[in-house]
Amino acid sequence: MKNDKTISASEINRYVFCNYQWYYERKYGAAELRRQKKEYLEELGVKPSATGPIQRGLAFHARYGRRRRLRLVWAWLRAAAIIAVFLYFLFAFGMEVR
Repeated sequence: MKNDKTISASEINRYVFCNYQWYYERKYGAAELRRQKKEYLEELGVKPSATGPIQRGLAFHARYGRRRRLRLVWAWLRAAAIIAVFLYFLFAFGMEVR
């Protein structure tokens, strides 16, 4: 294993997430694990995903932002409709606004 004596905070985080991943990355190194994964996928005839976790995360946040803006627009439209109905009934029944 590489540098058995020190463990960083990010390594603790990786250990908590998946202790097997932490162990194998510490024993073999990330580059070796990526090479082995590539060979394994080639043996299976599977192409690796073109989008990595960062691209998927960016796409998720873009979709989330669009949904959030759409919800905000709908909220404003509902509020405007409620105000319009209120003003209609206010003036329809002869009440005056001062």
